[in-house]
Amino acid sequence: MKPPAQRTLCSFCINLPARICSFCISLRRGICTFCIIGVLFLVAACDAQPKRAPGGYDFGDKPHVMKLAKHLKEISGLASDDRGRVFAHDDERGVVYRIDPMTGSILDYFLLGRTVVTEDFEGLAIAGEYFYLVTSNGDLYQFREGKDAGRVAYRVHRTPLDKRSDVEGLCYDPATSSLLLACKGDAGNGYGKHDRAVYSFDLRSHRLRDKPRFVLDERDFKDIAKGKEMRPSAIERQAGTGHFFILASQGHLLIEVDANGKMVAAGRLDADLHEQPEGLTFLPDGDMLISDEGKKHGRLSRYAAGKKR
Repeated sequence: MKPPAQRTLCSFCINLPARICSFCISLRRGICTFCIIGVLFLVAACDAQPKRAPGGYDFGDKPHVMKLAKHLKEISGLASDDRGRVFAHDDERGVVYRIDPMTGSILDYFLLGRTVVTEDFEGLAIAGEYFYLVTSNGDLYQFREGKDAGRVAYRVHRTPLDKRSDVEGLCYDPATSSLLLACKGDAGNGYGKHDRAVYSFDLRSHRLRDKPRFVLDERDFKDIAKGKEMRPSAIERQAGTGHFFILASQGHLLIEVDANGKMVAAGRLDADLHEQPEGLTFLPDGDMLISDEGKKHGRLSRYAAGKKR
């Protein structure tokens, strides 16, 4: 009588009998192929889990979308104050509109200068009692809020940035008493063609710092942007975290970075909902507003505040 055949155990299966492991073609380093496949499947499944969305906002849920008046067809920037009032501007005239964050309707507006200023305005920010508009070549227009249909005086701060910088975003950082200017184009001397710089303008000295506050490499976002280039179109600070959110119209990206520019999260907006996202701001309750330029009408989308972290 032959002795019973010795059963080979898979070191991963621990105590499973050989009839299970013999189902596999071979043992590899003491682990059966069946287990190797299982482990690889689990790793792939974990890796496929979606990364946390910027700010915890759920881009899978459709936001509250508002159609804007024709005056804001080419809406280019958004800003909100401590009271939750929302302001916007278009990209060719020095006109600032106050809009209802629930309906998108224009509540009032005011103009810069006796003869309204015409410039390539790209971003809007509010710092205390002052408003700021930035042009694509880096000029900053400083002014106070005006009465409805009124005209206000303004002051211009020139910076070393120019058309090659192609400034697109502007926001206020109270932690450093500065304005941040996000550049879509040339990052400056010493930086590569894939670098996208965010510069800091000191509101105490009224000077632009020589070096960027932080620099992003657009190649880090190519997978999320589906191969498209990352070109910032807006930047805003989230009060609760002190993080900065950078919107990129090309690639429909939303990127969250910490105060030092280190990436926290990145996500892609629904291209069907966001034709050309250009403006971004946050309300005191944490809701996020994104504005889009349109062929006939601009649009304002309101995303409910994400989960607290």
